[in-house]
Amino acid sequence: MQMSAKRRLPRDFLLLCFMGTFAIFSSTMSKSPTLSWFSEFLGANDFEIGLIAAASTITGIVVNVTAGSLSDIYGRRKLLIASGLIFASAPFLYLFVTEIWQLVLLRIYHGFATAIFMPVSLAFIADIFASRRGEYMGIFTSSTMVGRLLAPVAAGFLVSIQFLAPFQLAYLVCGFVGLIAMLSSLRIKPVSRGEASEGISVTEGLKTIIRNANIIVVSSAEAATYFSIGAVETFMPIYSDIIGIEKWITGLIMSLQILTIAFSRPVAGLLSDRYGRKPFIMAGLAVSAISLLFLPFTTNFYSLLLVMIAHGFGISLTTSSTSPLISEISLKTRVGSGMGALETIKDIGHATGPIAAGFFIGTFGYFPAFLVVTLVLTFVLVILYGRLRM
Repeated sequence: MQMSAKRRLPRDFLLLCFMGTFAIFSSTMSKSPTLSWFSEFLGANDFEIGLIAAASTITGIVVNVTAGSLSDIYGRRKLLIASGLIFASAPFLYLFVTEIWQLVLLRIYHGFATAIFMPVSLAFIADIFASRRGEYMGIFTSSTMVGRLLAPVAAGFLVSIQFLAPFQLAYLVCGFVGLIAMLSSLRIKPVSRGEASEGISVTEGLKTIIRNANIIVVSSAEAATYFSIGAVETFMPIYSDIIGIEKWITGLIMSLQILTIAFSRPVAGLLSDRYGRKPFIMAGLAVSAISLLFLPFTTNFYSLLLVMIAHGFGISLTTSSTSPLISEISLKTRVGSGMGALETIKDIGHATGPIAAGFFIGTFGYFPAFLVVTLVLTFVLVILYGRLRM
């Protein structure tokens, strides 16, 4: 059945999805699972590995909301091009890293790319589509999930074959894929329907968002989810080494989790358009909390895969509803600021996840660490149930 002209997806939306696929492939390949192994290669301990993993996300805490607010004022396209330039340049710099401190600084720079790209892209989609945002944001996110899906398998394979110096081939591929993302950003046209808002400032946008309690509560659900993601993507590869799983199989497990998210998120977004956002956010938090409680008890490929797929399903339930809900409760001229606030609070969770997990794993072991992750998810679930008024 052909899509009617009325339902045909806009060219710039498709270009954004194309850019997202290659941009996120590049950034994910540089991190998951490559970064943990590269950090070990440089001599980092568990806590230092957590700090290295968190470095790019800490950038996002400051940059996300600023980029979203700037896009409200100056337009989405300029910010998308800026992110493309970083996606294209950062991966090649890994070839020159020989010390842990250099890797931390590079991760901070690389973090600017996603920190700009995600909130601006979501605001761009909100500009294009006045309704059914859950569905279309789900489609966009699934396009980025294609990159996330392929990246761990590609990284695991390229690191395993050890062609050139350790890790160099993986980061070269990251760089060339990032160049494709940058070229895609140059082809996206400005949104003609009031993209830039006159007479507002970044400070005014931030104040408006901070005063909105619902935005803070919804963003906290996203933060808790990414707290769990940060812990899992950083230390699951090391845990899988401990239980004897080969590196390329670890990459496959991570990719299968992402495949679960890619397929289930658009469906969850469509259902949340019809039945409401809050139930899906709460269900996702519950599924994630329960699944990760069992991660330290896995002993083989199949049990670890089952936990990772369940966690992926929980991620898709929560994140399919948070972004469209933020776009709906933000003022029309502050959508970029709202998306930036969501991404900033999310990145607080994403940054603290690896740091907290690294501390508890190094001090107490894997079960106490993932028990803490479960408790964080449960706490936010309780807060969401009691405080979110929709």
